[in-house]
Parts: sequence; structure tokens; C-alpha cells
Amino acid sequence: MTYRCRKVENCFAEARTYEYELPVTGQELLAYLADWEIRENHRFRRPVFSAKRERLEIKGILAAHVVKVNYPADGWEEEKERLEQWMEQIGRET
Repeated sequence: MTYRCRKVENCFAEARTYEYELPVTGQELLAYLADWEIRENHRFRRPVFSAKRERLEIKGILAAHVVKVNYPADGWEEEKERLEQWMEQIGRET
């Protein structure tokens, strides 16, 4: 899957948060996150999700094409590279 990535600022020190614009919605992305701990909240006007695995967290609006990923402070570069390699493989399986 192709994506666009950019660093986003937030109020937390040592935060490593990146925003990814994807060709799929958050709801469609959840199908690829089967082994993650997933929480959905449908009480909002725009329902959201959170997916956690180990030290990574992906958050987004279920109907949107943008998600935010929070990386751990230590080893975040390696985690980011692994996640992006995984995302690039989505849709290429035959």
C-alpha cells in the first residue's frame, strides 16, 4: 500500500507521532491488524479506533484515510521502519 507520512507535533515531550495518509479507511485497515488489541468507540459523531501492539499505537477515525502512529521514545526509528515496511506489503500478497 502506498502512503504519505509526516511528523506531527503534540504537547508531550519525547513524543514520536507520525500521521499517515492511506489509500484505505481506518475501518479497512483494521482487517490487517487482526493480531493487535483493537478498541472502537462508536459513541462519537465520527467513530474512532485505537490499535495497540507491544509499544506501538495506531489511532484514527474509522471512516477517514488518515491515522496517527505513536512510536516509543527508545528505538522509535527501528519501529517506524518496521511498520512502514509492513504497510508497503499490504495489498501485494498474492
